Amino acid sequence: MRRWWMVILVLVVGAGYCSFRPVCIALSSDDLAHFNVPIEQRKDRDFYLPVFQQRDGQWYQCKTWLSRKLFF
Repeated sequence: MRRWWMVILVLVVGAGYCSFRPVCIALSSDDLAHFNVPIEQRKDRDFYLPVFQQRDGQWYQCKTWLSRKLFF
């Protein structure tokens, strides 16, 4: 019986990790041109991470895997 609880715990933790891992997609210059507010001023957050991140001069839209699957 105790073994089943351990299996359930591992599955729940694994599902949580997979659901909330960040997935980042690079934004094109055309995408950046369509923002009403400059991207540097945006403070959007998705659960625990900032949505718009700049890495090596390139802007990315980062969301959790769950947000990408459920919302877009």
